[in-house]
Amino acid sequence: MHSQLISKRLRNTSLSAVPPPQSSNEYQVHFAEIAAHILYRSPLPSQSDTPVYVINAAAFPDIRHVDYDALLPYVLARLPDENQLIDGKGFEVIFFAGGEERNSKSTKKGRPGYGRLLQTYHVLSRTMRKRLQKLYVVHEKRGIRVMIETFSTVVSPKFRKKIVHVSTLSALALYVPIEDLLIPPSTYSYDRRLAQGIHVPYATGRRAFGTDFPLPTSSAGSPRLPRVLRETTSFILTDHNVRSEGLFRVNARAVDVGVLREAYDRGQKFIIWREGESVLTFSHWKEGHGNVMVEELSSAEGFGVNTAASLIKLWYAELREPIFPQTAYAYVERICGSLGSFDSISTILDLIAEFSEWSPISKTSRQILTMHLLPLLSLVAENQDWNQMNAHNLAVCIAPALLRGPDALEDTQMIGMVSQILEYAVKNWKSQLSVICGMNQHKFEETLRVPEAASDQEDPLDATSTPLMHDTQQTAGIVLIDNEGSDDDEEEEEDRPPLPPRLILATSEPNTDGGNAPRRKPAPSLQAPPRYSTIISAGPDDLDHLPLYSLTVNERLIASSESEQYPATGSPTRTDTIVPRKPLPNLASRS
Repeated sequence: MHSQLISKRLRNTSLSAVPPPQSSNEYQVHFAEIAAHILYRSPLPSQSDTPVYVINAAAFPDIRHVDYDALLPYVLARLPDENQLIDGKGFEVIFFAGGEERNSKSTKKGRPGYGRLLQTYHVLSRTMRKRLQKLYVVHEKRGIRVMIETFSTVVSPKFRKKIVHVSTLSALALYVPIEDLLIPPSTYSYDRRLAQGIHVPYATGRRAFGTDFPLPTSSAGSPRLPRVLRETTSFILTDHNVRSEGLFRVNARAVDVGVLREAYDRGQKFIIWREGESVLTFSHWKEGHGNVMVEELSSAEGFGVNTAASLIKLWYAELREPIFPQTAYAYVERICGSLGSFDSISTILDLIAEFSEWSPISKTSRQILTMHLLPLLSLVAENQDWNQMNAHNLAVCIAPALLRGPDALEDTQMIGMVSQILEYAVKNWKSQLSVICGMNQHKFEETLRVPEAASDQEDPLDATSTPLMHDTQQTAGIVLIDNEGSDDDEEEEEDRPPLPPRLILATSEPNTDGGNAPRRKPAPSLQAPPRYSTIISAGPDDLDHLPLYSLTVNERLIASSESEQYPATGSPTRTDTIVPRKPLPNLASRS
């Protein structure tokens, strides 16, 4: 009865689901911007081809500073209207209930209460409530779970069947393809508190970091940059970002770098990069939808420029084969002393040029240097008046990621020499080396564009990411042989020499198995009973003649040697004869 009165009173409230028109003076732009952060539409639909809307609880403003009654119409206006719902199939909502703003340093914000949720439900039209297919609640806290269960039980039991509770993004991936969602960075950060990583059964693997082929082959047959380098480099080279002070020197949050590493390996389609007013994202092609873009970039959360620079350094550090392997250390040490002479350019070309025949580093490493690293560092060094990162500073920050040998002490000694070579190459890249290597600035910009072919927009999943070990790398270890071997194994087994005959010990027992069973020596008899065992069977009249303690080791050996011999046939007989000891002398009689 009480719940019915509350529902009747809420239905009679003056709340509206329609905000004022934008041309009206009552329209609040501030509320519209907040609503765009709270609720937005994901670029790609669900597997049932219904639109997916995301609610980000981290974007909820403090209830003590914002009037939620005035904000609610602006939030609900972002959902599909009744005309769209009548003609369409419905919609799904994913509610990321956990997390706070990533850069927020204020105190804990006040959240909406139970009554606010009931008001929101009753403000929705009947068509909108019926067309809601699923409501996924992710990262829910205990209070939110109690709120939703109370709401769905008291107000609408039918609505309860549409709610799916999941604790992490890995659990959400069992219901929806999360690589198609636009997930805010605050949700990634909160999920990392609950789980060490995001596991997607159908997409987890290596696409960008530590792959066998760091430069994927394009549809035209030529090597191309992987997606992670293409997007991060394009974001860094924007006008304002390339002038950020301490670029490649200031480290990003380790959580953000780890999250993005998983995202690119998972094939996350939509990743937003944001630094101040500079926002960047890329379109992705999907069958049946074409090239899909994020529509509202102004209100989307994103990762910063220092995160992009740290991700590039991580990509170089996790290369399967480092740029400068240990076999190249002697060559690097030899040419470091000749830098600055008249033939230094030819010396560097012999090391980094793709056409070099004497370089100690691999061809793939030389392609990476000339296609990406040296052009990027050269453009960053041109803005050293703003970012305070000249060729020397950049070389010092990047060099540790370019070598990784078995001896850490030797790597530390080689970092200085590698940084000298890198500094010299960056200084002379634009003037001489870029022309000879065939990678001028215009061609470098073309490599950073989104490929036209749909197959080149995403990196292929590494074929060797699932097995635990490569067959070519297993040079030693335990080899397991199948029980059901081939005919060749049987032929090899027949060629083996026979085993030597088994040694048969002589025994006095008769052989009852036809001479096939081996004869064994019988066990010796026990001449002395265990300790204290005679007291159990002795009578009260014999107590004066009982031994006070059992035989010692020497006495047992003597008794065993003086025992009767075994008969020629048959098993030995056990004797229960107890050898009594002499009583102790009476000391009282001597006195």
